[in-house]
Amino acid sequence: MEDILPIACAGSLILLVLALVLYFFINLNPFSYDKRKEGVNTCLTITAKHNLNKVTVTANVDGDDVTFERRRIRKGQSVDFVYPLSPKPAKLTVEVESGNVRALEV
Repeated sequence: MEDILPIACAGSLILLVLALVLYFFINLNPFSYDKRKEGVNTCLTITAKHNLNKVTVTANVDGDDVTFERRRIRKGQSVDFVYPLSPKPAKLTVEVESGNVRALEV
């Protein structure tokens, strides 16, 4: 019985490490973004790392929310959204082809 204990502990440790690696691999961000100021405008560039079904940017322009949308962005493709500078952050919503939706403020 005492001979099995170290083997069982090592096996469970290996399974735990494998589960963590798999978790981080599955939850990789399917896109990257770069936000920069260009004169009086904000330029938000989205680069797809996986095929994206839809990208939506909602920005506050002169007190009104303005929505920009782009559909079917292929892996490796980049999309630029240009809108006037605003002190409020824009809301970025990305829908991956698998159906996963990610939303964040940029």
